[in-house]
Amino acid sequence: MTIKKNNQFTVNLDAEDRFVQWFVGFSDGEASFSVVPMYDKSGNKLSKFNFRFAIGLHIDDKNVLVSIHKRLAVGNINESGEECRLVVSDKEGIIKLIRIFDKYNLNTSKYLDYLDFKEAFNLYHSRNGMLTEELKDKLIKLKSGMNSNRTSFNIPSNHIKITTYWLLGLIEGEGSFHLWRSDLVPVFSIVLTEHQLPVIEKIKEFLIQNLGFDDNSIWKLNNSSAMGINTQKARKNSKSSVLFIIKDIRILYNYLIPFFDKVDFLSKKVQDFKDFKIICRAVYYGAHKEEPIKSLILKLSRGMNNFRLSNYSGKIPAEFLTKDERDILVNTPHLVEHLDGRLRDIKTKNIIYQHESCIYKIIKPSGEVLTIQTLSESAKIVGVNIKTLSKHLDVESAVNPEFTALVKDHKIKRIIVYSK
Repeated sequence: MTIKKNNQFTVNLDAEDRFVQWFVGFSDGEASFSVVPMYDKSGNKLSKFNFRFAIGLHIDDKNVLVSIHKRLAVGNINESGEECRLVVSDKEGIIKLIRIFDKYNLNTSKYLDYLDFKEAFNLYHSRNGMLTEELKDKLIKLKSGMNSNRTSFNIPSNHIKITTYWLLGLIEGEGSFHLWRSDLVPVFSIVLTEHQLPVIEKIKEFLIQNLGFDDNSIWKLNNSSAMGINTQKARKNSKSSVLFIIKDIRILYNYLIPFFDKVDFLSKKVQDFKDFKIICRAVYYGAHKEEPIKSLILKLSRGMNNFRLSNYSGKIPAEFLTKDERDILVNTPHLVEHLDGRLRDIKTKNIIYQHESCIYKIIKPSGEVLTIQTLSESAKIVGVNIKTLSKHLDVESAVNPEFTALVKDHKIKRIIVYSK
């Protein structure tokens, strides 16, 4: 596989590298590092310490833990009710994991927990003879600042390094492909705790650089919320969080889906991704606005994510498409066509202006060049109303390759973005 990064190419990551990078990203989302004090039978005397790395998942994703267990040859898997856990607590297994996490970056604040965990592990196993009170105090102090007790979250920004398979691993743990059913909007999102904002910002930067956008699309991305980052305040028992979200159908269909089509998912999230692709295609070509496609999309969405769990018991019943229904969705005809940033209804031939995806370049009479986000803002700069400018742009589109229209000595060009 070829991965584009910062306009350079690194080629042919082998299967082991891809898997280990995936594992580290998945660990950033799902794993925990624990320093565990162990007491004697009386429960009063601290006699030793255990060190545990654990990943706990829903029982439906047991195959993920089996794959990690087999490929890394570490730990044991146990089940309890609806949960399964991979636990690594033996010295040799922990040493193997330390080698992995020293070579491949953990990027979230879990990296800080790892550093404390590793320090405690090394102190404990390098001691000479007895477990002294001084050493006990050091280990307890390290433990008391980890995980939910952590108060320091400072990670140098140059430490965070996003790779394709690290990101895939994180997404399989903390990402989501879903549908806003109220208005039939496909959404890709990642939710992390508020302290992970620097990681979310790096993920956005990575995707802008690596999904294959042209310069005009990158300008639009950097000057809009098409790849949005939002903070969410804590509610009841939940923590404050940061949300990365993409809901622009052109970005999803033309860039994000092809990007993840080329990688190998390991969890059941691949099933959500496959259904998400079907929904995005129907929405991209406008078929979601008519029956029976609208109803089939809603039905498909009610078989994704938590609806898919074997023990699902929500208020809304889970539904699953038949093969014939899925075939109808996969092969739905196009109802709109994508032009120069505009959409046109294939039946009526009318332009659907509210779904434009373009920017505007304006050359003023003075020669100054402006890049503008919207038609309305462009109309104000030129000094005409929006309908007049729109009419000029639509009629004069083939007049000159340098610009689309000439209005009041202003040269204006409509430029498509988010399109391959």
